[in-house]
Amino acid sequence: MSSKIKILFSTFTLFFFFSLNVSANSIMLAESGEMDVRNANPNELIALNGEWLYYWNKLLLPDELHQHQPTTMIPLPSQWSNFEYGDGKFIPGQGYGTFVLSLKIPERDVGKSMGVYIPTFNTAIELYIDGKWVGKVGEVGTSKETMKPKYIPEVFTFTPQSNKIEIVILNSNFHHLKGGVLGEILFGDALLVQNFKEKAVAKTSFLFGIFILISLYHLVFYLFRKSETRSLTFSLVSLDIAIRTLLTDQALLIRIFPEFGWTLALKIEYLTIFTGFFLYIIFLKTLYPKEWNLFIYRLSLFITGLFSLAVVITPPTTFTHLLKPFDFIAIMLLVYFFYIMFVAMIRKREGAVLNFSTCVFFYVTILNDVLYYNEYIKSFDMVSMGFFIFLFSQFIMLTREYAKSFQETDRLNALLLESNTKLEERVILQTESLAQSMKETAIALSEKMMLEERNRLVGEIHDTVGHTLTTINIQIEAGKRLIQNKPTEAVEKLERSQEQIRVGLNEIRNSLRLLKDDKPTVSDYLFSIKNLILNIEKIQV
Repeated sequence: MSSKIKILFSTFTLFFFFSLNVSANSIMLAESGEMDVRNANPNELIALNGEWLYYWNKLLLPDELHQHQPTTMIPLPSQWSNFEYGDGKFIPGQGYGTFVLSLKIPERDVGKSMGVYIPTFNTAIELYIDGKWVGKVGEVGTSKETMKPKYIPEVFTFTPQSNKIEIVILNSNFHHLKGGVLGEILFGDALLVQNFKEKAVAKTSFLFGIFILISLYHLVFYLFRKSETRSLTFSLVSLDIAIRTLLTDQALLIRIFPEFGWTLALKIEYLTIFTGFFLYIIFLKTLYPKEWNLFIYRLSLFITGLFSLAVVITPPTTFTHLLKPFDFIAIMLLVYFFYIMFVAMIRKREGAVLNFSTCVFFYVTILNDVLYYNEYIKSFDMVSMGFFIFLFSQFIMLTREYAKSFQETDRLNALLLESNTKLEERVILQTESLAQSMKETAIALSEKMMLEERNRLVGEIHDTVGHTLTTINIQIEAGKRLIQNKPTEAVEKLERSQEQIRVGLNEIRNSLRLLKDDKPTVSDYLFSIKNLILNIEKIQV
């Protein structure tokens, strides 16, 4: 890769990462359900991380809180599933409860429009601030039948009346494996919170647009060149990540279609994980076929295909359990992918160095998501960003390959054009030479035919004149003998000789005329034959 491409790639990557800056203060933490943000910077958002009071199996309105004791304190962001409280008790993944946080804010924010950004909760919430209902996502309930799940981050605005506010979140989950929230709840000026959400939506929309355009581009390329199976598999991988981008982070699909079924959306989201691995395995096989072990390739497809099928035929309470066992498989696959890329680089395959460097980053983002969704680390969904970098590298590599192909095509076209030009010149020369040869041959044949015809006519003239002269000679000889004794017969013989001379002269004229222009006709031949017969009869007489 040229230095210009390296600089462009590095600059774009750094720009993309810097654009992800949340500008949220994560230093301050809540303790025992209380948080003091009076010293926070007014120009940045505050992440409400730390210990929130949690009332398990209770959906409490703000005026009911004083009647109950909190079950435990849960550090957000996290999920309550299997959270230990009391004397060895554990909170199950499904159920309902109430989160509470008391927040001390600066005096400058009192009476000012403020905002709270609530990320995706599992799987429905209802929000109260300072005792007033602010909004909800889905329908909170105490059973699977009475609640309605929904995934979508939202911004809620309010106006605090004092420097101490109370945030109450009612949360229920009967459809997912785990309840709670993985993303950070953000607080700050309403305009800042709204801008954060708009930037997040814009970023997600941008990524989706890039993924879907690349997918369509490679699909169209494949339709025109069916032999390019790599383009088809890369198109499907891009489509898979594009769909996942629609359903995660800012849940663009739900924003566009608010009534889209939660269960179907969750199935599609999980399918993008397992089917994404399935498609990527095929893509990597088409990219470096000689580096793959055939048994591992088939086994990988079988396992990922089996997980995908399980998502299709089972309910969310079942297939959401599949992430745990798939974690180990995913890590093993990533290690093997790394091995394939490394071997390809060692063997100096085309574009292997660029692929290796960007794929390592892509695999790290996948690993991050695996650990993040299982709460092993505090992070955020990074696979779309990782795939974007990977996609950018593939775009550079494929563009270079296509450019080389086009250059080679141009070179071959130039050679073909040059060859055609030379061939046309040779054909013209050969045609001219052949035409000249045919002309010369035709002239030679014509001259030969004329010579043969002349010889034939000369022979005929010779035969005709010779016969005529012979006849005349006989007639004259007979006349000489009869002139003394039979003068009348002698005169007759001489007259016949004279007539024969006239006939001979006509024959010679006719032959000369035929020699110059025309071929003899049937009448000419008949006249000659008739005259010959008469002459012979007269001689005999």
